[in-house]
Amino acid sequence: MPSLAYMLIQTAHGKIQRVADKLLRFKEVKEIHTLYGEFDIIIKIEAPNMAKLQDFIANKIRPIRDITSTETLIASDVF
Repeated sequence: MPSLAYMLIQTAHGKIQRVADKLLRFKEVKEIHTLYGEFDIIIKIEAPNMAKLQDFIANKIRPIRDITSTETLIASDVF
């Protein structure tokens, strides 16, 4: 079963679209939604296993300019 996570993302002021456009390029990102509140974007990430999920987050998401903060929620069960 693939590893699944949701990531809440804060962006620099006025940079939501730019960040969303960059996220759309990754096959691991299955959904992108904008939000009202403390975070600007939530994404659904799917990877073949936990190691690849961690690698994707560390090496593809975190380096994106204009992301100022993230919170990652790892799914434990699917119903």
